[in-house]
Amino acid sequence: MKKLTGWNERLIAIKILNRFEKDKKLKEHIEKFTSRLHPQDRAFIREIVSGTVRFLRLLDFSIEKATGKNLKRQKNTVRNSLRVIAYQIFFTNVPPYAALNETVEAVKKILGKKAAGFVNAISKKIIGFDYKKEIERISDYFERLSILYSFETWMVKRWSNFYGKEEIEKLLKGLNRVAPLFIRVNTIKISQQELLNLLEKTKIDAEPHPFIPYMIRIKGRVPIESIPGYKEGFFYIQDPASFLSAYLLDPKQGEIILDVGAAPGGKTTALSSLTIDKARIIAVDINKERMKLLKNNLKRLGISNVELVLTDIQKDKNFIEKHENSFDKILIDAPCSATGVIRRHPEGKWNKSLKLIKYNQTIQRNLLSSCYKLLKPGGVLLYSVCSLEKEEGEDILKFAQEIGFKESSLYNLPELLKSFAKKHFLRVFPHKNNMDGFFYSKFEK
Repeated sequence: MKKLTGWNERLIAIKILNRFEKDKKLKEHIEKFTSRLHPQDRAFIREIVSGTVRFLRLLDFSIEKATGKNLKRQKNTVRNSLRVIAYQIFFTNVPPYAALNETVEAVKKILGKKAAGFVNAISKKIIGFDYKKEIERISDYFERLSILYSFETWMVKRWSNFYGKEEIEKLLKGLNRVAPLFIRVNTIKISQQELLNLLEKTKIDAEPHPFIPYMIRIKGRVPIESIPGYKEGFFYIQDPASFLSAYLLDPKQGEIILDVGAAPGGKTTALSSLTIDKARIIAVDINKERMKLLKNNLKRLGISNVELVLTDIQKDKNFIEKHENSFDKILIDAPCSATGVIRRHPEGKWNKSLKLIKYNQTIQRNLLSSCYKLLKPGGVLLYSVCSLEKEEGEDILKFAQEIGFKESSLYNLPELLKSFAKKHFLRVFPHKNNMDGFFYSKFEK
């Protein structure tokens, strides 16, 4: 395919950002606009778009201070072209005037010469602007941090209250770093060493995770489809924190296991891999489209001992009656605010609310109540969320105990995580553990 010109790449980035402004979604728009492009072009656009969204508040602050223009009064294409220019100048190695000229050309293609001339004129004021010096003038501590690291102020205040002022800046930095690429070995088809040998043979720079088994880090920027073994199902793309949900449940061959919130299959396939496809797993989810992805992942990974059930166990009395006291183990990967995976999904900075957190807490409680009925006496349940919020983590523990669950030890914690565990629950963080922000707790019936 012919290489995209610089202005065309930026034109696509601006169009994606225009869509993002309307619905605060990102992944879907990036895939739609870039799926047929050359991998190099796709990666460049993804970096510009994700980076712009990641530092949106900082960029807006800087643009308005440098130019004296109110961004809300501008057309969306003008507004997002200025953001794209500012991101490239502040956070990439693209020469400033190349970033400006190519983006201005993109504006010309969309809106014409007049709008392009306007963007060109005011963008020059962004070059050389010292946003750090300007932010230092802000007197309010939380407002200063929120703009510098580009988060909603209410988020920063909450996390500072939860985790302490000595941790908050480190946490924000960790959430702003681009997440490393990890793959989980599918032990049904290949061993970890065999996969490492295959990667080395094809000159993919990779290394095993320092303390979590079956996890391999892929270094550098590598298109997923080009990693050897992808089509053959030798691995699954997964963050170590996500894999820990399945690992800490400690599934065994021959057990009957329920995976709640299973799609698109990261934890379901991890449970299967850990048991070499010799446990009976029932995977439940309410999303039909995501269940299709789970079905495809099972096929690619060569997994046969999983039953897919499209239902909401909060409301499905028939499912509960059929499987009451049936499961040896249950994994709940509960719907949550997903504030722990912001480094992977920067749009998460701008689509969260206290209302959403409270709403998810109700669902989490309902799922625990349903799963209490489904778990065998003496059975074990692992609850996990990719959330930094106490309402979705520590507060849920109290509820679980109120409905009859007993604390269970996280006895198989990797050695280097033991110091982070408290009683029977664990939190991991990007800045402390180089993995997504997750909460885990284990219970017995």
